[in-house]
Amino acid sequence: MPDMPLSTMTGRFDTIFRLIGAGIIVVGIYLVLQPFLSALLVAGVLAISTWPLYQRLLDAMGGRTTWSAALMMLLILVLVVIPIAFLAAAAADQLPALFTVVKGWFAGGVKVPEQLRSIPVIGDRIYDQLTLLSSDKDQLTAIAQKLLEPAGKLSVAVVRTLGDGILQLLLVTFIVFFYYRDGNRVADVIGRISGRISGEMSIEVLDIIVGTTRSVFIGIAGTAAAQGLVAFIGFLIAGVPGAFLLSVGTFVLSVVPMGPVLLWGGAAVWLYLQGETGWAIFMVVWGTVVISSIDNFVKPLLIARGSTLSLALIFLGVLGGVIAFGFIGVILGPVLLALGVALGRKWISARDAGIPEATGAVAAAAASTAIETTGPESTAP
Repeated sequence: MPDMPLSTMTGRFDTIFRLIGAGIIVVGIYLVLQPFLSALLVAGVLAISTWPLYQRLLDAMGGRTTWSAALMMLLILVLVVIPIAFLAAAAADQLPALFTVVKGWFAGGVKVPEQLRSIPVIGDRIYDQLTLLSSDKDQLTAIAQKLLEPAGKLSVAVVRTLGDGILQLLLVTFIVFFYYRDGNRVADVIGRISGRISGEMSIEVLDIIVGTTRSVFIGIAGTAAAQGLVAFIGFLIAGVPGAFLLSVGTFVLSVVPMGPVLLWGGAAVWLYLQGETGWAIFMVVWGTVVISSIDNFVKPLLIARGSTLSLALIFLGVLGGVIAFGFIGVILGPVLLALGVALGRKWISARDAGIPEATGAVAAAAASTAIETTGPESTAP
């Protein structure tokens, strides 16, 4: 085996060291940005989804990018961050009083609603069992203690999560300002990177990412609006005070798993404490069947309208994304599935287009071989 030239060995060592150095830099960048990845992704989703609105504002303000970005940031603060902050503060103030009331309610004895008897087949049995249980105050207090302790810890965790969420939203609002202001330059850089990675599919890949992201955002916002509307109707029917504010809270909390339950469930408890047992049952049924179920049907339908995915894949993408990536998976799941479907279709179409070409090439080669074997005179008439 001949010796390798010194220049070739030096070149290979240079390449290896460059790759190692690039890898170290990439890992270092990831470690620096890792605490902010969620905020960066959410800010990117928000900027992509609201970019048409920002573009109109930019045109109205004569192309002043800084002022337009600042105004968009102010709108996000007023419409999203501040309402969530007020809700979190109200929840933190009212939760201790709520648990005190519920504990005293259990200690004073629970009145079993007579309406339970109207349930076919099992109504009388349930009523008798609950009446027997409620007559034993010691046992009832012990049950309440067991229920309230984990509920108290859960409520503290929910309030802490809301507080962390507010800090994350403030960070997202700060980051999205720069996405708006420097969006064209960011889009140009992303387009170049996508072109190096995806080649001729670069434009299609970017269109899928933008289209699916906007569809998911519209699905989330539309679902929140629908839940807020039906919650407002239910609160009005049941006579719950502050129906409009509660519906606004439902709209805001709809992006949080089990968020609306805190409001319509609290309204049902309040109605029961006021002696309105029938309306409390109505509120529970309305919240379970109407308010909470909207998230399972309206969101996939709205997302599917602007996406290339089928309704079944949208549903799987949303659920699987949440399980795999958390809240941001609501968007990442459908986007990844849409990209996978697009790449699969491109690969299949490329193979289908290549089969006739390959068949024609084989036939031409066979004909050429036959002519060379028989000679040109054999082909003469």
